[in-house]
Amino acid sequence: MPNEPDRRTQILDAALACFLDRGYAATSIADIRAGSGASTGSIYHFFSNKGALASALVERAVAGWGAATAAIQPGMPAEAAIRASVSGLVIWGLERPAERRFLDEMRSLARLDPTLADVDQYFARGALAASALYAEYRERGEVRDLPWPVAHALMLGPAYDFLRHADPAEAPAQAAALLADAAWDAVRLQGT
Repeated sequence: MPNEPDRRTQILDAALACFLDRGYAATSIADIRAGSGASTGSIYHFFSNKGALASALVERAVAGWGAATAAIQPGMPAEAAIRASVSGLVIWGLERPAERRFLDEMRSLARLDPTLADVDQYFARGALAASALYAEYRERGEVRDLPWPVAHALMLGPAYDFLRHADPAEAPAQAAALLADAAWDAVRLQGT
């Protein structure tokens, strides 16, 4: 019998496969049970409901992106932090296309599905923290004075679009660096 962390991982992996194959709304706990080999009781031992499974998958995906990103430290120059974040997203997204696709889908669903309220709040906290960091860069005179939603779209929009369409096996080796350059060029103060 698998130990608890392994069983939890098996359940999460099965849930990810089911969510991507059937869609979040159409996936049942029975589907996840069948895919994971875990009992219903085992699933509920780790996760209170299907939304909790989705939330754990979102957190795992974001942690993966973070692990692929060079350490962003308080006070770090905006250029280094923005390049690291975008590069990390591209590297992680090419290495983990299923998790990237799931994260992308959850961004849309979380606002609409009340069972994903925790996921929506998680995304909202992340957006608030990123917005505050961009405001700090703006106050330090390192980036253009742009509303956060515009700055976010300029920095990460091209990387998200690339990842939606890229074949990881054929993606250019320099994709992460090129998209990081584009992100920085989009928000840096002109003439710097």
